[in-house]
Amino acid sequence: MKDTEKASKEEYTVVANTMLKLLNTGNITLEEYLERCSYWAIENLDDLYFRSLPSKPVEVFEYEQLSNYKRQKLTQEFFIDNPGIFRYYRDQEKIILENFTNLSRLKIYKKHIPESDIENHEKLDKKIMDFKMKMEGYEN
Repeated sequence: MKDTEKASKEEYTVVANTMLKLLNTGNITLEEYLERCSYWAIENLDDLYFRSLPSKPVEVFEYEQLSNYKRQKLTQEFFIDNPGIFRYYRDQEKIILENFTNLSRLKIYKKHIPESDIENHEKLDKKIMDFKMKMEGYEN
């Protein structure tokens, strides 16, 4: 882990703990907490980015060329001998879920920013649209 990543994670932890402490002690309401968290997230929008799917290894291309009949006949040993196939599909699923989760987060942040704050709504709208376009296969 890079020093900047480590410092960034420590900084996030401090801010998160401070926010929770304010909420738990009753110094802020749940709505204020959610609004502050949303603004904090907007300040760090660059850290929330769409991840591209992994490149397919040759063994996955070959596997996908097999007919369904041949795929059904494959034994466990085939997948043990070709671990890249399982790894590729696992990594792909993980990234798809991460991208979907990040898109959902952006939508939640938008809900907790006052409608009068047009500038931050526009930032979120842009990021949401970017995620949606990339999830649909359109690139900028």
